[in-house]
Amino acid sequence: MRAVRAVLFDLDHTLFDTEKTEAAALSVVARSVGIRPGARALAVYREANTHVWGEYRAGRITSKELRVLRFHLWLERMDLDPSPAKKLAPLYLEQFSSRGDLIAGAASAVRAVSRLGFRLGVVTNGIDRVQRRRLRASRLHEAFPVIVTSERAGFTKPDPRIIELALKRLRVRPDEAVYVGDDPSVDGLAANRASVPFVWFNPHAKPAVANVVVSCQVADLAQLASVL
Repeated sequence: MRAVRAVLFDLDHTLFDTEKTEAAALSVVARSVGIRPGARALAVYREANTHVWGEYRAGRITSKELRVLRFHLWLERMDLDPSPAKKLAPLYLEQFSSRGDLIAGAASAVRAVSRLGFRLGVVTNGIDRVQRRRLRASRLHEAFPVIVTSERAGFTKPDPRIIELALKRLRVRPDEAVYVGDDPSVDGLAANRASVPFVWFNPHAKPAVANVVVSCQVADLAQLASVL
C-alpha cells in the first residue's frame, strides 16, 4: 500500500461489538413477549437475522422489510405466534441503537489512525439512523466526517458503489485509501471491486476466502496504525 490518505472502516464486528449489543437488545425484546432470554433464543434470532441480511444484501428485500421479517422468523422458529413482529422491530432498534459497545481497542485504534493525519470514513451495510446513533453512543462519531450507510446510499456491500461514494466524499482516489473490515466475502469483495486495498481485521484467524485479495491482515486493531 502506498500514498494512503484515507482510511475507511466497516462498523459491525470491526469497530462495534455487535454480538454484545445484539444480546442486550434481544433480552429486552424477549422479555416483552414472555420468552426467557438465553442461548437458544439468541441462537435462533442470529440464524434468522443472518438469513434476512443475506436477502437484503442480495436486493430481495428492503431495510424496512428486514426489520420486521427477522422477528417474524424468530417467533415462528420459537414456536410462537409471529404477529407481534411489527411491534418488536422498533423496540429492538431502540435498544440496539442506544448502545455504543466497541470491540476492545477500537477507540484507541481510531484515535491512533486519526493522529497520523488520515482522512477517516465509515462504510456500513446498516440502517442509517441506527448506525449514526450507535456511533454517537460510542463517542466515535466526531472522528468520521464521512459516514456512508447502505440505506442512505441505495446499495449494499459487496456492491463497490457504496465505497466509491465514500471515496468521492473524501476526495481521494481508490489507490489513496484502504478499507478495514472483518468479512472478506462482503467487505473484501466490495473493496476489491472498487480497487481499494482491503485490510482484513481477522482476530479469530479465519481461513482466506477464495478470489478475495487481502492487502494485509491484522489480528488486533492496535496493529492497524503500524501497517498503514
